[in-house]
Amino acid sequence: MFQDKGPLWIYDEEDLDFNASPGVVRFSEKRDFFSFLLPMVFFLFGAMMFSSFFQNYVVYNYEKMMDENGDEPCWPEWEDRIILTNGTYMCNHEWNTYREGYSNYMTADNHYKFKEYGETYEHRWSEQDGYLFISNVPSGIDHYECYVYIRESNLPENLTGDEFWYYYHDQPDFPDWCDEDPRTVDTQYISNSSIPFNGERIYGVHESEGELWSIEFVQFTADDQIISEYYYIDESEEDLVVTFTPAVLGLGLMIGLIFFGRKKEFVIDINNSVFTKQFASTPHLAKSKRLAKPFEMYLTHTTKTIHHSGGPDSSIGHTTEASGMELSIAGEDGNLIDVIFFRTQDARKDFKQTLEKLEFVSGTTIGKPGDQKD
Repeated sequence: MFQDKGPLWIYDEEDLDFNASPGVVRFSEKRDFFSFLLPMVFFLFGAMMFSSFFQNYVVYNYEKMMDENGDEPCWPEWEDRIILTNGTYMCNHEWNTYREGYSNYMTADNHYKFKEYGETYEHRWSEQDGYLFISNVPSGIDHYECYVYIRESNLPENLTGDEFWYYYHDQPDFPDWCDEDPRTVDTQYISNSSIPFNGERIYGVHESEGELWSIEFVQFTADDQIISEYYYIDESEEDLVVTFTPAVLGLGLMIGLIFFGRKKEFVIDINNSVFTKQFASTPHLAKSKRLAKPFEMYLTHTTKTIHHSGGPDSSIGHTTEASGMELSIAGEDGNLIDVIFFRTQDARKDFKQTLEKLEFVSGTTIGKPGDQKD
């Protein structure tokens, strides 16, 4: 239902969109481009959010949704996956896999380097207690940044998930060189025809708030460095909320324009003795009141109170007064219905054409201005 309260505020006659036919008057406030801008921005933002949900959940999950007997959380296209012994799935997909060509692979004592996109990338590494410790060799910095990995060959056939918690739950001892100054190391490289780590996958983990979030792996082929991730799948209620939030917010922003930001229209139907407030386009969501017979309308001086909310640094609001002349029509219940609030002290002069058209179409003369209405 149309929820707008009070009369239509008009400052100039040219701001009023007035259409009349025998016994029926329609009027609304004219709108410019900027009045459409904010609703359009909200609509587009909502459409983008819903499109993101549709693309990332519905499209890629289509086959799974069509398979009523399927209970696998990985999307069907995610052929590469890790299944832990507790039934948890870690899913990987090709679109989340990056292949970066490299060349000029060279090695030294626990060092290797290669070229990628014209840049040389140098690393130092070592292996102890079943773990790999790798750091890039920074330029002009006095320390390494060591990261922990584990070779695929050091993982058991049946994974529990605990194998990947070495860094967060059972942090291994880092080698001494991680605390050394890389600028003091003199490295002599030689060409090498082999592949880093002999093409074996090495794994690292990412966590969020103490929870396993994803497992990253790096693998070298003869021409490419492959970087990808297995994402932790947990179909809990919390994850469903996160998944569907973009859909709900997106639809809310789009559907919300049915109630906000649309052009409002007032209709005086003298033939059927009905006054209606509604949106100009469908759905109209009309709100109507019965009018008195015979039709009566009045123009009176009045003052409106405007309530202003507090600023960002204050929770206390304030009020101001706005004076003008108000066009009212008589309702069936004997009360006056405020229709238009003209921001002028002489509406008959400043809105002459509008009032004359209204009198002509309704066949009724506007009542003489009386005392200020309460």
